[in-house]
Formats: sequence, structure tokens, C-alpha cells
Amino acid sequence: MERKSLLGLICSASFVLAACSCTCGIDGTKVAPGSPEDFEKNVPNAVYFNFDNYKLTPSAEARVQAQKEWLQTYTNTNIAIEGHCDDRGTQEYNLALGQRRAEEVRKNLIKHGLDGTRVTSVVSYGKERPVNTGADEKAYAENRRAVTVVVPR
Repeated sequence: MERKSLLGLICSASFVLAACSCTCGIDGTKVAPGSPEDFEKNVPNAVYFNFDNYKLTPSAEARVQAQKEWLQTYTNTNIAIEGHCDDRGTQEYNLALGQRRAEEVRKNLIKHGLDGTRVTSVVSYGKERPVNTGADEKAYAENRRAVTVVVPR
């Protein structure tokens, strides 16, 4: 009986200690600080762009700033930046525009102090990976983005 109690106590203590090393995401689930899940839950990982444009708006710059602050806190991470477009325009045009969007985010992160060697890749998916498959302005706006993805070192 003592062995079961000791085992239960050890399991409970392990659970409490594990819980202490986690943070809660926006939805209340626990994630490890500095993990890709922490970034996805607590930082705006998508930066949105105006139609046919790759320049950052003030709200997009604020999102990039939040990313940079998180990345400076968790220096054991690298990132990849993915550029995306809505489905208007040719495949070639959208691949080029998505690349410029991703590069613009990379340049802005570096301009504000992020070590450029932490950006492992900058890639464009053009219109191939929409988050909203609708054909209205709301869908188009959601698809015109650059997404920062955390890659643990």
C-alpha cells in the first residue's frame, strides 16, 4: 500500500512540476514556453497585406514587432517565413508576390534587431495554400499574408 501511495505522490508531483513549466495559450490550453505551440497561441504569426502589395501596414508592423519580441525572449528558436497570396493573378505572379511579402517580414525583423541567421528559410507558396477557400473580399484578405513558423534549434 505504501508503494502505491508513493508512486501516486511522485506522479502528482511530476504533473505539478510539468504544469509549472507551461504557459496558457489564448484558448486556455497549456503549452511549453518557447515552443512552436507557444508562438502559435500567443503571438500573431500571420502578417496581412493589402491587395497587390508587399509593404507592411502599421498593423502589420505591430505584428512583426510582437514576433520579434517573442523571438528575442526565446533565443533557442529559428524561424521560417512563408509568403501567401489570394487566388487572383497568375501562379507565377503570386509566387513572386508571396516571396516579396515573406522577404519584407524578414527584413523588418532584422531591421528591429533579430539576428538574420535565425531565419532558416523564406519561401513563397503563392496561392497554393489558402486558409480561406472563399471567393469574396474576406477570404482574399485572409489569404494575403506572410506566416512566421518557429523551428526549434
